[in-house]
Amino acid sequence: MAKKTIYFNKMCGIWVTAVTEDGKLIDCHFSADDGAPAVGDIYKGRIVNILEGMQAAFVDCGLERNCYLSAEDLAYGNSKGLSALKEGDEVMVQIVKTPCGKKGAKVSQKLSFVGKALIYLPDTDFVGISHRIEDDELRESLIFAAKRAKRKNEGLVIRNSAPFCRYEQISAELAFLRKIYERTAAAYRRAKTGTQIFADFSMPVRVMRDFNEYDVEKIVIGNTGQFDQIEELLKIMPGGKKIKLELYSGGRDMFEQAGILSQIEEASSPRVELEGGAYLVIERTEALTSIDVNTGRFTGGDSLEYTVYQTNLAAAREIARQVALRNIGGLFVCDFIDMAEHPHRRAICDELEKALKADRAPYKVLPMSDFGLVEFTRKRTGAELNSFVLKSCPVCGYGEDYSDNFYAMLVAAGAMKVLDGGAAACVVELRPEAAEALKKMRAPFEDIQSKFPSARVYLKSDGAKKGREIFCRGEKADFAISNDLIELL
Repeated sequence: MAKKTIYFNKMCGIWVTAVTEDGKLIDCHFSADDGAPAVGDIYKGRIVNILEGMQAAFVDCGLERNCYLSAEDLAYGNSKGLSALKEGDEVMVQIVKTPCGKKGAKVSQKLSFVGKALIYLPDTDFVGISHRIEDDELRESLIFAAKRAKRKNEGLVIRNSAPFCRYEQISAELAFLRKIYERTAAAYRRAKTGTQIFADFSMPVRVMRDFNEYDVEKIVIGNTGQFDQIEELLKIMPGGKKIKLELYSGGRDMFEQAGILSQIEEASSPRVELEGGAYLVIERTEALTSIDVNTGRFTGGDSLEYTVYQTNLAAAREIARQVALRNIGGLFVCDFIDMAEHPHRRAICDELEKALKADRAPYKVLPMSDFGLVEFTRKRTGAELNSFVLKSCPVCGYGEDYSDNFYAMLVAAGAMKVLDGGAAACVVELRPEAAEALKKMRAPFEDIQSKFPSARVYLKSDGAKKGREIFCRGEKADFAISNDLIELL
């Protein structure tokens, strides 16, 4: 199995985490220090509305929109359901799905605290184990150890990484998670309604707890302070000493140098290129996500059936990577290219299911229909990638364009590339509204100055640049960076 490389760095004031496998981006997260709600955060909220017909309640947690509390997410031991609640009640809730579009966050009263080997569930007498641990003897041993370690009315879920931990490590982790819950409960009693009482662990900790030494080849870090933090984390993490830790020191932006920025751009586009000239078209709607598979320029061998089969196999693998990378949830309908042979049709579904299994999100795949359609579902946790990368287009008002923060990242990375090539200064030409937004941001230029203290960067507003090519009426929105200063002198 190919090993992964994890990248951590702060770029334009945003913490960015990326995971690659054989150079291909498979996971990416952005975290701004702006107090935005994250999955795992816990709030002291107040019930503002109960809708029996929807079997849900709305909770004011002090966020921009009220949160959605489903009847199935009420506290363990609540046998009366929504009738046990009334407007004005104070409740402790945890975010299980971040706000998306016009929807507020989804919350639950069933609290969970995630560690490396365990998920701690206070107030419920339960022991579960990851389905990825398939050895029956090992499963029985781990369940016995968990029952022995936990207290009455406590719940534990044994994670996939538990087999690599000693019993002492599991016990220590349980005591740590238990203490976090006790402090959270104490904070709840003191806090005012509409305030956050627990923030989930930092981005590096959340990413690292999902991997072990058998998954990760090395970790590359672009920030000295973060390097020291992760170095200490690896010392106590099971198998952490086997993972290579590297501090990036190049002149170019780390993510641009590794080809990650360009892959993020590709992941924000509806069109995804496959090897050999075939491609996917991924389109979102309110109800579902449709994915169309096209042969494009792919010609393959002499057999049309075999050519189509190979294209569909490659498409199935890429579909699984794209939905995980983009973190899209809900219902998917995939229109594969028609195949005549039933074994090939079954093999495509098997390949898709195998590829989705590598993702940690729950999923379900249905057999291919007579029309060559495959339906599957995937559960989204956390924010979608495009919620950070894109915004509504300011030019046409209908399409989508890069967000100001992501645009700043592209500009800073492009400028560093030019300066690292030996230029003393560079000119950035970009459309007027993007130039105005960038002028108000200090972080991109601070990043550039940290690597090139004496360099000069000039912004040039160019009215000929009007929109993003794929999304906005075919008008190209790319910016240009050069070291030609003649036009400004």
